[in-house]
Amino acid sequence: MRDPELVSCAQRAAAELERAWAHWRAARGRGGDAGAESVASYVAHSIDHPWGRPRVVLGLDAEDARELASLLQKQEVGEHAW
Repeated sequence: MRDPELVSCAQRAAAELERAWAHWRAARGRGGDAGAESVASYVAHSIDHPWGRPRVVLGLDAEDARELASLLQKQEVGEHAW
C-alpha cells in the first residue's frame, strides 16, 4: 500500500521538475516541438531503493537526455571551480 505522504511528495517534485524543464526548453526556443510532452512521473517507492524515499522517474528522448546530462556536468564543474 502506498504512503499518501510519499506519493504527495513525489507528485510535487515531479511537478516542479516539469515546470523547470518546460522553462528551460522554452528559453532555448524548444517549447513547442514534439519533445515537450510530459517527462516526469512519480512512484512512491522503488525496488532498488528503501521505503521512505519518494522517487521521480524521467522519460526523456535521447537528445534531451544528452542535453540534460551536459547541463548537469557543466553545473558540477562550475561548483568545483569555487
